[in-house]
Amino acid sequence: MLLVTEPFQPVVESFAPTVGMASYPAVTVPHPVSTLDDESLQKLATTVIDEAVARLTAV
Repeated sequence: MLLVTEPFQPVVESFAPTVGMASYPAVTVPHPVSTLDDESLQKLATTVIDEAVARLTAV
């Protein structure tokens, strides 16, 4: 499972087939995250945690 910011999602979609995956399990978050403080990162994490867990545990 990959956590990726919005501008990089097309790269993931185009690269996945080259490594033999029709799609790669990814969760997309708003860009940028590097400028967020700890509190803002925690809030962002709470908005995607359920989706991330679902993708990590999918069979």
